Amino acid sequence: MPDKLRKNIILSAYQPIFLMIHLNTRKLLNRRRLSFFTLAAALILANFSTKTFAQDANYWTQEFGPGGFLNPGAVIAYNNDSGVVFYNPALLAYTHKSTASITGNVYQLESIRFKNGAGTGLDLSYLNGSIIPLIGSGTIAMKGKHPFALGYALIRNPITSFSATQRRDADIDVLSDTYSPGDENFIGQISENNSISETSAILSGGVELNEHWAAGIWLEGLFRKQSYIQNISSQALYNVTGSDTIFPPIASSQSNYQFNASAIGMRFKLGLSYNQGIHHLGLLLSSPMVHVWGNSTIYANAEVNDLVVGGINYNFLANSRQTGLGVNYKEPYSIGLGYAIDYSEKGQIYVSAEYFGALGEYNVITPKNKYFIRPDTGINNSSTSYLLKVVDQHDAVMNVSVGISFPLQKEVLGYVSFRTDFTYANDSLMSEGNHTPNLSNWNLWHLALGANIKKRKFNLRPGLLLSYGSTNKSMQPINFDDPHESNYLQGTTHLVTASRWSVGLMFSYIHNL
Repeated sequence: MPDKLRKNIILSAYQPIFLMIHLNTRKLLNRRRLSFFTLAAALILANFSTKTFAQDANYWTQEFGPGGFLNPGAVIAYNNDSGVVFYNPALLAYTHKSTASITGNVYQLESIRFKNGAGTGLDLSYLNGSIIPLIGSGTIAMKGKHPFALGYALIRNPITSFSATQRRDADIDVLSDTYSPGDENFIGQISENNSISETSAILSGGVELNEHWAAGIWLEGLFRKQSYIQNISSQALYNVTGSDTIFPPIASSQSNYQFNASAIGMRFKLGLSYNQGIHHLGLLLSSPMVHVWGNSTIYANAEVNDLVVGGINYNFLANSRQTGLGVNYKEPYSIGLGYAIDYSEKGQIYVSAEYFGALGEYNVITPKNKYFIRPDTGINNSSTSYLLKVVDQHDAVMNVSVGISFPLQKEVLGYVSFRTDFTYANDSLMSEGNHTPNLSNWNLWHLALGANIKKRKFNLRPGLLLSYGSTNKSMQPINFDDPHESNYLQGTTHLVTASRWSVGLMFSYIHNL
């Protein structure tokens, strides 16, 4: 290929070429005139088909979503609660006592499993038990012509923690018999770690406007931290005869990708509440996330050694580490609506829904066009940002919930609530081998059971949270069933079944000051 033509392709049309390479790699590698840059892109895309695991693409995962109903801070419409920090800040107006509380999961057991995630019988699974305090909060009630209350909270939300490894060590036919006859000793390994947490500081206030109406505002500062690591390696020993058999050549393919990111954002919520007899309505408007600050580090490495493809022996290296990169996690606007009706002196039936808007594809982390593909000719680094960027995209989602409270004894009130937790993950983004911060792509369902024990100076709420979700459309990061030269010893990946369940013992203590 003439140098001028190759340069024009690189500078003006490399993105369509990457896609073409990704879909037609084998055909392209058979073309002897394939440019080094195009080959490099093919190898990187094959090695860096990143897939993260966990329930990290859902909005209502934790129990203080507006369908939780068990713990304070979980509703949109009025629910006869004692206060604390409500999801709809307008409901603070009906808090007539100053309170302080702590709410959390006393113990939570969570299981995430990707059946055949790295090949037949090679599941990627993680079982985690944890003790996590989640919310420390309180309210300050103010009396007057228009009573109002201020609420404050510090919320720790461990969105996901996933860690899994898998390995295959077997004698199988990996390399062509033309240069390595018979089965080769093959070793394939993968390790995957993904940890995401959020900490929120909340200040809110609600005021009674008249006999029926109340309004409120909520200001939240959110700190998000994520650490993601994926390491994949495939190695096969040549079958050779002669004096050098003690140290035979090794065909190998390896990819490592890691990013650590921290970001701060802000969002606002406006709430309205309407009460008429036994009927209660609530409206909640939430703003998109406003970016304040972000910092991240990306490390990436891709290697191919002594791999014969189309009769050509390939050796390849790409490596980069970039620090001080910006981070921009986004969350869309949402609109929530709730309705509650009193059916007895204390009992109540509750329904709510919240719609979350869509977000088009955007860069969470944008690397700089620095050296990555080696040796670098001065042109190859124009692709670095494209190959290493972290992208995300949110589909529109609407979640719904139903709940009921009922008296059990004079001072004991029972609660049951059910809510959906649909994923916003975009499957088309997943199928293109992008680096994403959250690629769980299944819907979750949550069932909460509990009771409120009311005393003069405090309320005590124990509860049980059950969650489950599954999908048969989770893409493998690698498949050790059929490693071969044509797929760079990575195997042919396909969709597998993934599932997640959790059981949490919840606890909330509300002290009336």
